Amino acid sequence: MHKFKSNLIALALTAVAATAMADPVVTVTFDNPIFNGSGYDNVDITFRLPGNTYKTEGVAAGRFQGTASNFGLLNPKIFVDGPSDLFMYCYDIYENITHGQLVNYTIDFNGATARTLDFLGAVNAVMSTGQDKIDPYAWLHPLNGNQGAAIQLGIWESLYDTSGWSLIAGDFKATGLNGAGNGMLGTGDYWGLFTGVVDSTVALDIKYTMVLRTSGAQDMIAGDPPTNVPEPGSLALVGLALAGLAGSRRLRRRN
Repeated sequence: MHKFKSNLIALALTAVAATAMADPVVTVTFDNPIFNGSGYDNVDITFRLPGNTYKTEGVAAGRFQGTASNFGLLNPKIFVDGPSDLFMYCYDIYENITHGQLVNYTIDFNGATARTLDFLGAVNAVMSTGQDKIDPYAWLHPLNGNQGAAIQLGIWESLYDTSGWSLIAGDFKATGLNGAGNGMLGTGDYWGLFTGVVDSTVALDIKYTMVLRTSGAQDMIAGDPPTNVPEPGSLALVGLALAGLAGSRRLRRRN
């Protein structure tokens, strides 16, 4: 009897450990239009492909928006603005994504590169000017399409170029950026503001980010609160295991 209960407890604890270690999965349904609420800039980008060849194509650069669902044991509070307002940027230019597309992603909480974090730290510093403290999620809330486009271009530059911050040289380039107008800065203006302070600002802590990875669609980078709330399912398993352990101890004391 005691051995049987101990085995149940061990299995419950093993399930908890497996749940904690497994890569969490979430379904993302992209908005239609996909740049809902932020806007974008149509630009031409040139980037190096595997095999040391280069490709040039026209793309829309900006912040994506979608809805998260089917997150299982994940607590919805891991999504900064809530699962109904999932803000993201493309973290992969080799795949494609389209309006209204549904994609199953694996969440990588340690996927952002050091260069990306350097750039996002600079973006946050610029966008938090005049505030008491730097907002770690400012990069997710661009004021307009040109600003969102500059952030997206910087994220691509951080991924596909190894040094420096230039859109006219290196392994990642971009042309045809929106200019200033109607009292709004152009994409290039925002690019200059952000990259101009990369070397003098603090990098964003990786704990504020998560990368959504998949095959057959573009990866995304999104925000993540620094303290994740434990998943309800995991807490239930822990409770059952501890309750069983306590019962087993009481039986041993009686015998």
